[in-house]
Amino acid sequence: MLATVTAATIPVVAGAVIAAWAALKARRKTEGSIRLIDVSVTDAERVLAEPGSDAQLLGDIVQDRPVLDVAVRNDGESKALVRRVHLEVDGLLYVPAVDPPGVFRLPGLDITERLPVRERRLGPSASYAVTFPLREGRFAHVVNHEVAPGDVERFLVPLVAQEARRGQDFYEVRLFLDSGKGRKNRRRAASRPIRVVAHGEPSWERPEEIRERLNHIADRVREEAQAGGEDVGVLFNSALHPVRTGMEDYIAFYESKLSILRAALGECLKHAADETRIRGWITELEQASAGIEGLHRHAVSLRDSGRHP
Repeated sequence: MLATVTAATIPVVAGAVIAAWAALKARRKTEGSIRLIDVSVTDAERVLAEPGSDAQLLGDIVQDRPVLDVAVRNDGESKALVRRVHLEVDGLLYVPAVDPPGVFRLPGLDITERLPVRERRLGPSASYAVTFPLREGRFAHVVNHEVAPGDVERFLVPLVAQEARRGQDFYEVRLFLDSGKGRKNRRRAASRPIRVVAHGEPSWERPEEIRERLNHIADRVREEAQAGGEDVGVLFNSALHPVRTGMEDYIAFYESKLSILRAALGECLKHAADETRIRGWITELEQASAGIEGLHRHAVSLRDSGRHP
């Protein structure tokens, strides 16, 4: 005899199914989930000097180039896989050196304002295909780095911009990590933008060096134009400046450079693994900036001494 399911029994059956599904879900482990704990910038030398560092493991690290030190955690209850590392390079910042000034007479030209100097360019005679890494763009690397449930893992991402000029280039990077099993479960963790010194220690001229260059300007101007001719100009950093403002323009360019460096290093400090070196550079820059007023007074003194029109 067939059993009959009445309307009264339906809620009981449905309740039993829901209870069984809830119990099954409770026994199932949550999927692995990668979370970024920390991303800091460290020096290659510091990493290579760590006790027990593996030369083969750290073979991609380059001396004098920065390294991203990345810590992640698996917050899930099953294994998680960091599948791919993406690096977004942006915000390139070039801090030029202050070129030693030259003083030139250009007969027939009245130099009454700053004039850009164009370089003579030759037409190409051939082209050659050369492959090289871009300094700005997006880069991806497959890693397949497994992280056990509840574990914290650390790995390194060397930052090697081949075109970087030592002590003069900064750039901004942002790190993205792709994790998860299968396309439907892919997840992405992202860092905040990080300012990086591209290569070696930042460099700048000290006030004493700028003072000597001001002396050179004054002496050369005195030789070329004792009466202050308008056809004499001060050339530095691809621009020709009027002789009457050349020294002030030179000091202003120098002051601007120090300001840009201080701001850039202040951004680098936010994600530095070792703050000591960067704080030391900032302190030296502040000391150099304190000498700006003395350079202005020196320029006035050169004029008053008759060494400059």
